[in-house]
Amino acid sequence: MKNFLEALKRFFKGIDISMRESATSLIEHELAELENAFALLTMSMFSGLPFPSTGIVLRILPYMEREVRVMSKRSADLEDIFAQTLSHFDID
Repeated sequence: MKNFLEALKRFFKGIDISMRESATSLIEHELAELENAFALLTMSMFSGLPFPSTGIVLRILPYMEREVRVMSKRSADLEDIFAQTLSHFDID
């Protein structure tokens, strides 16, 4: 009986770890997408969209170094955004 309870405990612990990893992966993906949206909103002048006033952009520019790097990396690795997004949802 004790072995059965230990096996059951390990089984549920494995499910817990798996679900936590899946949730963490989705949250990391959402963070990356929010960073992209933020970079697009603040650096939209490069994509032809209306952008915030120059004063606002200049005030937040020192904090934008990471976003510019993220945007540059994403544009270098850009292949198929739709496929990349769906890959996080385990759709076959």
